[in-house]
Amino acid sequence: MRWTLRLTETPETPRSAALRASTLLALLCAAPAGLASTPAASERALHTAECVAALDVKSLDLARQVKAGQPELQAPLTATLEAGAAFIGHAYLQGDRDEARSQALLNAALETQKLLPEAELAARQASCAQEGARLLSQADVIGRFVVSRLVQRRLQKLLGD
Repeated sequence: MRWTLRLTETPETPRSAALRASTLLALLCAAPAGLASTPAASERALHTAECVAALDVKSLDLARQVKAGQPELQAPLTATLEAGAAFIGHAYLQGDRDEARSQALLNAALETQKLLPEAELAARQASCAQEGARLLSQADVIGRFVVSRLVQRRLQKLLGD
């Protein structure tokens, strides 16, 4: 499997730069002793965590709406879950296999994004969804199959099917 990450060029506002820095700081402060001695997270790892966090929040909201009687939102929910799974798969293939570290990055990103204005979070979700879809389109058959299985399991968990 070969997945390629292409970061989109988006202008970084002073606020988003500060949020990125606070994500890293939160990770380092909250990290267990074993993680604190490892090198700081790369920009790629931070970006992946930010996108997975943004897409996770969006998928939870979409799942809530589907369960509340809006079944037409199941397709966007599935696409959002696919994009998030593509980021996770790509990170794994790039060698990011430390689950505890990845979870710590994700938790820090989830906390930091709570500080984002609604418009900035929506913009991040949209750009991460596009990037995740692009990552998935570049995956081989096996990669797409694995993402599909992950998405089906997540859908069952979210919707209780």
